Amino acid sequence: MVDNDKTSKFTLENIIHNLDQNELNSECQAWALVHGKSIDFEYLSLILFLFFNLFPGFVQRCFTQEDNTQNDSNVVPYPFTIYPSPFPCNEYEKACQIQYGINIFVQHLAFDTDLMDSILKNLVECDPFIRRLRNIYHQIQQLPYKSSIETCIIRTDYMLQQLNTFSEKTKLRLIELNTIAVGLGAAAKLIQEWHKRFLKRIQPELLSKLPKNESYDLIIDTLFESWKIYNNSRAIILFVIPENEFNIGDQMLIEKGLLSYGNSSLLIKHVTFFDICRYGFLDSKGILYFGDFEVALIYYRSAYDPKHFYHEDIWQAYIMLESSRAIKCPSLRYHLAGMKCFQLALIEKNFLEKIFQGHEKYIDDFRDIIEEMFTIDQAINDPILQQRILDKPKSFYLKQSREGGTYSTRKESMKECI
Repeated sequence: MVDNDKTSKFTLENIIHNLDQNELNSECQAWALVHGKSIDFEYLSLILFLFFNLFPGFVQRCFTQEDNTQNDSNVVPYPFTIYPSPFPCNEYEKACQIQYGINIFVQHLAFDTDLMDSILKNLVECDPFIRRLRNIYHQIQQLPYKSSIETCIIRTDYMLQQLNTFSEKTKLRLIELNTIAVGLGAAAKLIQEWHKRFLKRIQPELLSKLPKNESYDLIIDTLFESWKIYNNSRAIILFVIPENEFNIGDQMLIEKGLLSYGNSSLLIKHVTFFDICRYGFLDSKGILYFGDFEVALIYYRSAYDPKHFYHEDIWQAYIMLESSRAIKCPSLRYHLAGMKCFQLALIEKNFLEKIFQGHEKYIDDFRDIIEEMFTIDQAINDPILQQRILDKPKSFYLKQSREGGTYSTRKESMKECI
């Protein structure tokens, strides 16, 4: 973190200037010799080599259009920064402070069926994917048995709005909430360890400015405690992943963290919906089995995109998972609560008052970070708004209400879209 009244000298030029390439080369060569390797290094490849051997698992699969099956050998590193990005301390502290209110917001939405239906109403009419998810949710509410608990891991994404180019003052802006298949929590822990090591070498006086990153530990604790609450040490955890999954490093790091708790009976399986179609089944009491194993916890890293449901059998497998007694992370109601239409409703004062009855502090906090948002209907039917978009398309960003990280339109493409 950087002090808000100081201009950071933490630039790439300064860091490269301070790099002792000979020392870095020696460290890399020492590592290579210890591990029985002999390698010639050139400039930034030194950093890359050292990073990926100090922090294995910081990779993702790489697919080409010709790839019809997974090839475990095709991996590339996650994009990463050599040094930490300066970020205003007061904005960081504000984001931490408001997270409790965000958790209350998601919890309230997930368990208020009438409120959820009222917000989803328009989407249900035009989006068959969300309509089916909503119908499945109502279907499973009628079952005679339920999961013992429901779990959700939330990632809140922010950006900084620059208010004054002269004083470099900024304002925290909430971009979106993510409630399903939240990624990179484990990888973030590794990048922080790298930044610590790098700062210690280059600018050790800045180490105290580097905030803690507990995302990895919190994810592991959440999943492990959920597994324990199921109260069957022989039951397994399913990581439900997409076919041709690329984000393997983050998931393997989470698995490694869970197994590090030292419980020898804990078993984790990475499965696709196709695997569940073949090997999954429910007994008469709603207990989920995968082959011979009872399932305690379902950790979704899939099921947020219509492309994941390319066959009716997959839909039936998903219904089976959601209908079971196994603990879901997240459950369907938490998944629905992460739809962008609920964030759009945040700009309405009455909506916030429904969520935070008697807690004006949370209402004020939300208003302070909410970015201006519009529906596509407003963009098409409001001539003033439409002209704003046409005049300054780079100031707008069009995103679907569903989760997924794709299907977005920005910059000059906004003109064509409108």
